Amino acid sequence: MSDTTNPTRPICRALLCASALLCLATGARADGAFFQLDLAPDASDAVLGATRGNLSFGANYSTFEDGWSAGAHVTRDFAVEDVATFKIGPSIGNSAASNGLEFGAKLIVERYQPTDFGFVFMSGQFNTIENDWFALAQIGNGKGLSIDLTAGGSDTYSEQSIAVNYRLDDGPTSLRGGYRFDAQEVFVGMSVNTY
Repeated sequence: MSDTTNPTRPICRALLCASALLCLATGARADGAFFQLDLAPDASDAVLGATRGNLSFGANYSTFEDGWSAGAHVTRDFAVEDVATFKIGPSIGNSAASNGLEFGAKLIVERYQPTDFGFVFMSGQFNTIENDWFALAQIGNGKGLSIDLTAGGSDTYSEQSIAVNYRLDDGPTSLRGGYRFDAQEVFVGMSVNTY
């Protein structure tokens, strides 16, 4: 699909590039930013997240063999000590299969747990737009190596994947590679995490 038939594609690309530069320029602190880009032979995924105080922002853009999708959300965060962080707020989305912009609500539950071997990070998300859901379990050794197990789906897709992340030189940047089981394809990528 060319950019002339998809007027949101150039805008999404520009926003993701600008956001990636913002992530790279942000130092590590309690507030932070996250950017991830994965590339496969017939697909690509870009995800951006940022937190400032009790507010979080997220955006995503994906291309696949039959089209594309994009979305964004803003949430108010509520931390329940020793339990999890709950995030809830409005969302917006668009895709090649939709009839224009769609509006909804997003709920996210996250927990980070230090362990004797490193850490475990769990995240569950639900978006009312197309009943979209996503679950992540990340297990790391605290020395730059981690494994992601993910599953997700909606009214229009389903996917499960595994990925290995390797952090470069104790910095915020990691290289990653993995496999998508439903699509039966290998992907490679990178991420920048300043949290």
